Amino acid sequence: MLIGSIIIVILIVLDQVIKILSVYFKNPSNSLIKVLIPEVLEFHYIENTGASFGMLKDQHLIFGLITVLALVIFGYLFVSINFKTKKVYTISVILFIAGTYGNAIDRVFRNGVVIDMFNMPVLNNILSLIGISPFIFNLADVFLNFGIILFIIDMLFFERKRIDSNE
Repeated sequence: MLIGSIIIVILIVLDQVIKILSVYFKNPSNSLIKVLIPEVLEFHYIENTGASFGMLKDQHLIFGLITVLALVIFGYLFVSINFKTKKVYTISVILFIAGTYGNAIDRVFRNGVVIDMFNMPVLNNILSLIGISPFIFNLADVFLNFGIILFIIDMLFFERKRIDSNE
């Protein structure tokens, strides 16, 4: 559990450093700060008062309640992490906690705003084909999305094996 806690702190610090850099280099006239890889990855500065895809804009009380509830659930899951027997599960829970704290820190210390900075034009072009508008995201969002993917993989493929091996 100590290693998990250290990884969580490192991920949160990394997320916050990138957000601080985004604030530092922001351009008042345009959100684009730098094209890192043309048509693939851009660095922006966006103040997001909602969730993914602009949902629940300016709903600070709801975000606060969801964050507290999520951290209670993730804390409960964190108690059962184990890198030796539950690698994928452990990594997913660590990513859940780091991502949730990363965005929660923003909401608390930036008056309900989360700083988003990554844009992937190539991904936005693909998503626009199915009606999803372009979005800009942050590292904490990446942690949360990969955490969800890994958690689903663990539940679908590894949990049954752990249960069978314990019987």
